[in-house]
Amino acid sequence: MNSCQEIIDFLFNLPSKESKREDLSSTITLAKKLGSPEKQFPSVHIAGTNGKGTVAFKMGATLQENGYRVGLYTSPHIFTYRERIQINGKPISEEEVVNRVKKILPMVEEAKFFEITTLMAFDYFADEEVDIAIVETGLGGRLDPTNILNPIQTIITSIQKDHMNLLGKTLDEIAKEKGGIIKEKTPLILGESALRDPILKIAEEKKAPIILCRKGNTSIAQKGLKALPFEIEEVEGLKKNPPCRFEKEGSIIYDVAHNPAAFTHLFERIQKEYRKKKIHVLIGLSKDKDLKSSLAVIQKYADHIALFPSSHPRLIHADHFDVGVPMNFEEAKAYALKENALLVATGSFYIMKDLKHPETSP
Repeated sequence: MNSCQEIIDFLFNLPSKESKREDLSSTITLAKKLGSPEKQFPSVHIAGTNGKGTVAFKMGATLQENGYRVGLYTSPHIFTYRERIQINGKPISEEEVVNRVKKILPMVEEAKFFEITTLMAFDYFADEEVDIAIVETGLGGRLDPTNILNPIQTIITSIQKDHMNLLGKTLDEIAKEKGGIIKEKTPLILGESALRDPILKIAEEKKAPIILCRKGNTSIAQKGLKALPFEIEEVEGLKKNPPCRFEKEGSIIYDVAHNPAAFTHLFERIQKEYRKKKIHVLIGLSKDKDLKSSLAVIQKYADHIALFPSSHPRLIHADHFDVGVPMNFEEAKAYALKENALLVATGSFYIMKDLKHPETSP
């Protein structure tokens, strides 16, 4: 394996972050072999059902705007695997991916996709001497490989029902898993829906001071920045959003909402901003999502539902939907234009590359 594409293909064929694990011992062992890079920079650790990627992006953009060298680790990616690991908005290079995976693999007993990617990010941030890293959990929190961090701040944006086969069937069970990122005497920023008993109990046990935020993601990011031991004067970065989060392009909105709570938030915002406008939806959802509940929300708002016919192995096939008709992107755009409707392209991260940038680098 010498090319970046070969390396990435290899990584994607490994067991994913969704493989159940009992503890973080393998990640800790691998980190020690690498010289414990996660201890070599201050970090903010962010969990939450919805909004954690947006909060991470806004905080990173604002810190960069104020002159800091900022590492950003998010997932999943939209256009290229390398965008998961960035410094000051620039994705890790293909050469760095190749060299660092080749460095890490001989140290690994049982290679796992998200574990290798996480340690590669931490190793890269340490070598590049970032001033701070903003790190988003991949799944849950307690057993996520990112949880080997000892951050200077933790954030839990929201608690909603998602990944219930892995995180628990109730909101309190999910909250307990995400609350696993809370650290001893470390400030915790909480979004309003994350204000649940299991999280409050963990915070009390850890003596972690809580800063509650009853507004949206921008406010969470703002409070997180204010609580950091960094000098922040410019805050234009708070106005920025990552790709495909209520991203407008003419009469099209791209948004990676992918669970009932996120769809509700998306369409309530659309109704406020586009009163009396017809809403056409083009959707693709991952196999682990709550199809029935998600469609129930979408049907409340949509005048027309089209199903994106992607061949991606992680997506629910159009045949499994009991509403809507298969349409490719061009067909959906043409139909929305004919009906003078707003086209909302939404659902899985995995459809966005096909919609916006079909040809990108690894």
